[in-house]
Amino acid sequence: MTLMLYPTVLATGFLSLPTITSQYAQNDLWMTGFLSFFMGFISVHAAVRLHELYPNENVIQHSERIVGKLAGKIIGTIFFLYSIHSTGTIIRLYAEFVNGSFLFKTPILIIISSMVLLASISVRGGLETMARSAVIFTPIFIFSLMFLLLLIPDLDARNIFPILSHGIIPVLKGTATPQAWICELFFMTYLLPSLSDPNKGRKWGNLALVAIVLSMAYVNLIVLFLFGPDTKDKSYPVLVAFRYISAAGFFENLEALLLAMWVVGNFVKISVFFYAAVLSLAQTLHLSEYRPIVFPMGILAILFSLWDLPDSSRLGTHLRYIAPFEIPAVLTLIPLLLLLINRLRKI
Repeated sequence: MTLMLYPTVLATGFLSLPTITSQYAQNDLWMTGFLSFFMGFISVHAAVRLHELYPNENVIQHSERIVGKLAGKIIGTIFFLYSIHSTGTIIRLYAEFVNGSFLFKTPILIIISSMVLLASISVRGGLETMARSAVIFTPIFIFSLMFLLLLIPDLDARNIFPILSHGIIPVLKGTATPQAWICELFFMTYLLPSLSDPNKGRKWGNLALVAIVLSMAYVNLIVLFLFGPDTKDKSYPVLVAFRYISAAGFFENLEALLLAMWVVGNFVKISVFFYAAVLSLAQTLHLSEYRPIVFPMGILAILFSLWDLPDSSRLGTHLRYIAPFEIPAVLTLIPLLLLLINRLRKI
């Protein structure tokens, strides 16, 4: 579960978050990861607490038992629409990076469709297939980040100063996006019922949270020490950082390694989001099996990625101004309301 949750939050975050946060927090962008911890903790607690109250069920099934059949179906529909829309957004972000940085002449529809096909096959294979893929791919995703340490001779730690020169408000503004993305840890609600030992769910969820926060701080510091105030002007600062790597005349041109890391990490992330979308729809409609609707939902995800986000500027606007409110509203506010209503019903 932890190996699935880690790229679920960070697969897209490593490339775009440093730019988004530095536009507000500037040289204090390294703080944003630590300040996001609180929202991640709430998400993990909400998912685990709901599972403790209603074992072997996810949030779609909890909802109908807590707020009634009609309201529960509305919540299930909200989770489905959010998950399938987010799947399309993630796929488009993945495709824009691959198309704009590597496969310049490849039609973006081909890049999107190939990833959706792979994710659909994984989701149709079941949660065990997805988990085994994460066991293989997530260590590759993490190991690739270690190559950034080869930049140590080029890093200037003085770029971190002056600390909080503009006050705490710009840092809080920069924290809005990463703390929203870290709320995606609530997707563990779809994984908890399948754990061999559900009692360890909180422990491993919190471990994923700590690993995510430390990794965000690590990447932000590397980028800050390397580029300083120029970080906010680069679309993909981590990609540029990989291109800077040159060690012993052997480790050079490692952007291909970043591409491999980007592909495997996003495969795990897209699979988790797509699984949540398909399972949400199936359980909201009380279908006996979710597998028959996997491939039709894949087509819907492709449509969301193309029609809803027609260009990169619209995608950037969505990530900066809509996602920081959309994600917490669905993945934090609704679960907390369910917990509150459940508590009030028992008084």
